Amino acid sequence: MIYELKNKTFWIDEVVESLLEYMKEQDMDTEGLITCAAGMTPSCPIHFGILREIAVSSFVADELRSRGYRVRLVYYWDDYDHFCKIPFYTTKDKVESYLGKTLREVPDFSGSYNSYGEHYMHTFELCLHRAGFTPDYDYQAIKYRSGYYKKYIQHAIEKRFEIFDIINSAKQPYSAEILKQREAYYPLEVYCEKCGRDSAKTTSYNKADTTISYVCQKCGYEGTYNILSGFKGKLIWKANWALRWSDDSVNFESSGENQLTDTGSYSVATRIAADIFGGKTPFSLLYRFIGIPGVSKVSRALGERALASRFCDVLEPPVIRWLLVKTPPNKPITIDIEGGIFRIYHEWDMFCKKVRNGEANDTEKRIWEIATRHVATPDVVIPFKIITMALEIANGDKKFAVRLLYKITGFEGSVEELEMNIYQRLDAAYNWLYTYNNIKNETQLLKEFNQTAWDSLSEDCRKAIDIINREIFSLDTEAQINELLYRAPKDVLALANGKIEEGSLAVLQKEVFTAMYRLLFGTDKGPKLAALLALLDKSIFRTLLRGVRNE
Repeated sequence: MIYELKNKTFWIDEVVESLLEYMKEQDMDTEGLITCAAGMTPSCPIHFGILREIAVSSFVADELRSRGYRVRLVYYWDDYDHFCKIPFYTTKDKVESYLGKTLREVPDFSGSYNSYGEHYMHTFELCLHRAGFTPDYDYQAIKYRSGYYKKYIQHAIEKRFEIFDIINSAKQPYSAEILKQREAYYPLEVYCEKCGRDSAKTTSYNKADTTISYVCQKCGYEGTYNILSGFKGKLIWKANWALRWSDDSVNFESSGENQLTDTGSYSVATRIAADIFGGKTPFSLLYRFIGIPGVSKVSRALGERALASRFCDVLEPPVIRWLLVKTPPNKPITIDIEGGIFRIYHEWDMFCKKVRNGEANDTEKRIWEIATRHVATPDVVIPFKIITMALEIANGDKKFAVRLLYKITGFEGSVEELEMNIYQRLDAAYNWLYTYNNIKNETQLLKEFNQTAWDSLSEDCRKAIDIINREIFSLDTEAQINELLYRAPKDVLALANGKIEEGSLAVLQKEVFTAMYRLLFGTDKGPKLAALLALLDKSIFRTLLRGVRNE
């Protein structure tokens, strides 16, 4: 069953209630184990759009458990598929010798893991674990190589004509050419024993001794396999999907809109499950894609920009879960972790504040509870931008950055306790600054007084900076410093003229802010000035603001 949300209630409730109703209609056992599934082929570096599928299944599984049902969440790794997608960091000619081999037999090009497939499975599993998604992992290479599916394979071969007819139902009545194809059809992907590629074409099947014969279209080798022992191959994707539904009694999964079409994989697999394996079709929820600004669907074509590992490295776990749960799956999501990361964190912090202040409605409380489930959520909230400023001032030294932050938070515990409380956001900010973006550091103080900048200032601007330099040493918080930055120009104008002419205050305030950046950092602008000054050691920049001038 393909289900698309109606959005009449909170989407997880709608899905769970519709799923349970479907299971009763299909005479599925709701008192036993309910299986929620997701999965993919680790054929290349994994992009963060894939997270939506497992997130949906995980959220549904959690809700079922909260209602007293026994649930299994399983993630299928199709690591027995062949290597065919060239990763963005290399070229076809460099990996030509591995194309067509199983992902478990292709070496890891980085040299860090036992195989190419293992590399990307492990990397993605780490992402899921950090985000609080903990499925049982089902490695298809192990299942196939152990012979676990041998009876299904044998049955599929003996029903090969029926499977062909299901796949090609739209082409009936058959032409002579299609009838010829039907006669030669086997629903198998066979790996050649000699070259290891999946280019082996099955030529015959001997039911008496359960052997197939094949010829490799790549190297020309002719060989045989016993289906029940030592077979190196698998069922084609649509039959394999149906097999899993039947073998594991899968009740729920979510799928992208490209698969859940009338002629897509799901439609064909549904018929194979029922007509060939005697299984039942799971309740399948349609989800829309995740995109980034200017691109509606994240894909491997985006390369490093879209890596799931990058996504999880720069966002705190509860933020990841919040982004994935707050928008119903039938609506697309655009997530900008490049230019929009400060906005993402700000909106999350405001959302948390709303919940903690008792201002959230029931749906918002529910979203917050799901977002913070299974993951650590800090009690102390320091804006992401402030943490990045502290890291920049500390030149990437996390412990020094925490000591800077400690001064402005009013945290009652120790510096070490603060570090433990904010470590997730601290790590995310460090990764965003130094691992992925290599952003130019705009918070490095000049080493000497900028006389040229000072000489260019108006007399009123100099007087305002004198007031700031004199009074800032008694101030600790960002709010206090911000008030001073705006008040100093006002005091200068009021003292000089007795009253402030319309428009003159805004002009002087702008000059003062620009002058402060030039005197301290040698730039015309930078991060929020009040926050920056609150973090800096005031004794360090006193000379930069006053130079060698006498008080």
